[in-house]
Amino acid sequence: MKTLFAALAVSLAVALPAAAAETDVKPFHAEYATLRNGDDIGRTTLDLRADGDGTWTLRSETRGTSGLAKLAGIHIVETSHFRWKDGKPEALTYDYKQEGAFKQRTRHADFDWNASTVRVSEGGKDYTYATTPGLIDRQSVTLGLAADLIRGATAFDYKVAVMDRIEDMRYARGANESLNVPAGRYDTVLMQRESSGKDNRRRVARSWFAHSLGWLPVQIEQVDGKGETVTLKLLSAPTR
Repeated sequence: MKTLFAALAVSLAVALPAAAAETDVKPFHAEYATLRNGDDIGRTTLDLRADGDGTWTLRSETRGTSGLAKLAGIHIVETSHFRWKDGKPEALTYDYKQEGAFKQRTRHADFDWNASTVRVSEGGKDYTYATTPGLIDRQSVTLGLAADLIRGATAFDYKVAVMDRIEDMRYARGANESLNVPAGRYDTVLMQRESSGKDNRRRVARSWFAHSLGWLPVQIEQVDGKGETVTLKLLSAPTR
């Protein structure tokens, strides 16, 4: 189950700027079917909200509803608290919690911009490393891609805080595709990232974004180093 949900993927005192930069990414609620190797195993909700104080929250929740995922009681909540800066997300806190019969896992990260420090706690261990401008957590990459697509960017490079370091994530804009999902057919743009882990096994992340939905993803796909594929497919049109 670790490989299955590893890609689904993922409070501090901080002085916020007097006026946060505006963004064209709007609050939304979206629901997705969650599939493993093509089999429907769960449901994922994705919510973006403005908190009213210049900060924002992106929250995803996944529940196993079929097969082993249901039997194991899989429940994953991932929460990103961030601000917009120069039209891009910048992390403030991040929390990940996975519950289930076979595995429990938590991760908490504080981004202290006054001290230029990231502090991460996971599995009883603590990690500390320096921030870099525009640093985000893994979940917020989807928002970074959406914001850059809205801006008409040609480069899609992100500094992402993981457990014990900052990882460079670079995406390439792929083909325009007409994609069928349970919510309907959408004209989309494919964004793709490929990387190799310490064992040199290729991992792939793909997202299909629809301009008609304000560049929200209608499908998200993660392929791990063993070839296991987790896919999210939009179930109905997002609400605002």
